[in-house]
Amino acid sequence: MELALSERITRLEPSPVREILRAAQGKNLLSLAGGLPAEGTFPDFSGFPQGWKQYGTTEGEPALRAEVSKLLKGRGLNCPPDRILILNGSQQGLDLAAKLFVDVGTPVLCESPTYLSALQVFRLFGAALLGFDSRNGMDAAAGIEALRKDSSRLAYLVPTYGNPTGATWIDAVRDEFAYAADHAGTAILEDDPYHDIGFGEPPPAPICARLKRSPWIYLGSFSKSFVPGLRMGYLAASPELFPHLERLKQAADLHSNRLSQALVLEDLLDPAHGSRLDGVRAEYRNRRDSFHEALARHFPSATCTKPEGGLFFWARRSSPGFRFAQKESTP
Repeated sequence: MELALSERITRLEPSPVREILRAAQGKNLLSLAGGLPAEGTFPDFSGFPQGWKQYGTTEGEPALRAEVSKLLKGRGLNCPPDRILILNGSQQGLDLAAKLFVDVGTPVLCESPTYLSALQVFRLFGAALLGFDSRNGMDAAAGIEALRKDSSRLAYLVPTYGNPTGATWIDAVRDEFAYAADHAGTAILEDDPYHDIGFGEPPPAPICARLKRSPWIYLGSFSKSFVPGLRMGYLAASPELFPHLERLKQAADLHSNRLSQALVLEDLLDPAHGSRLDGVRAEYRNRRDSFHEALARHFPSATCTKPEGGLFFWARRSSPGFRFAQKESTP
């Protein structure tokens, strides 16, 4: 299968600064090649693990990438640590993916409505957005048909606790979409920032885990389940895409914040991590139930689907007497 990428990728080269840093991290090596600040000049304050005050690697801290790999395996997506990139928020992953795939006029298939900031990124790079309705999570026939008929280079999906619909795609729909993407040769960009905020049974395995041929990028976030101010996210990618994504990040910011990475790693390794997440889910479940009850009480003529997780309700008014439903965003 020929890999269709953005024209700009032909000009993408490895960062010489990153290669200097990689060499400087070797044991028993004194590098004279780069302008690295002297560690003896760094202030002494708590927070950083030993040796983490210096510049880091683009891919992220190895220990954190290993923990993310374990986390993804639990979701049904097998991806080794060397194909995981730690990001300054999963929003950065959208930017990197758009740089990788989108030229002016590139067809990008996405749900309608979908995450507004993703649309902002795709439009910035000139994408021709093709939308399909998947608000109930049970039927993505329009998207599957679009995969078969249109030459979309990329499909952007939020199939788990979607933003803004709250919908979750069922197993059968995910299988069918993956099958259609494989046969169309369309790359999948799967955004899964709300995965840890589920209120019942775990959601189905990612669409990326079901692909046999198509390239893929899977995005995750620590903003919703840990601390949003740290701006920590990650991506996992298929082998043919990862080197390009790494170089794009090199060109953008060299590497992600190491203190934020240290704090996230500390949380993942904490024996109380699981119980903390249980508390997070319980809090959001209570809020979901209270909001659903309030909708039924104050807007009895409105229809909405009670979400299985995440942060979003999608309500539709059936009477012109009030204005409540979130305005739909059409790509």
